[in-house]
Amino acid sequence: MLRLTPTLSNQEVDMIVMFSARRLKPDAWEQFRSAWGPGDSPPPGFQRAYHARNIRDEDEVISFGLFDMTEDDYRRWREDADAQETQRVDRMSAFVEHEYVAGVFEVIDTFEP
Repeated sequence: MLRLTPTLSNQEVDMIVMFSARRLKPDAWEQFRSAWGPGDSPPPGFQRAYHARNIRDEDEVISFGLFDMTEDDYRRWREDADAQETQRVDRMSAFVEHEYVAGVFEVIDTFEP
């Protein structure tokens, strides 16, 4: 049996997570994914993004991106890129039936094996 010794960290981390949970229109994954892409200008501090599909419902997806940035960095970027981001969200919306939750979250704790 594999045993992991977790590491808890209470140190402050400058990381932002952009998260959303959506129900896509039937068979719209490919179009949604194409519209989702940040193009040639991802937000500063972009590390990686994940899309995950509900194993019981392929039209239900969560998406989240990890960014090495502070809340102030995020607010500056969002102010500068507002029009571009609004257009990107509008393009994605054509393939979304319902958005359950979406937001920008500050990492306050980490847990690693």
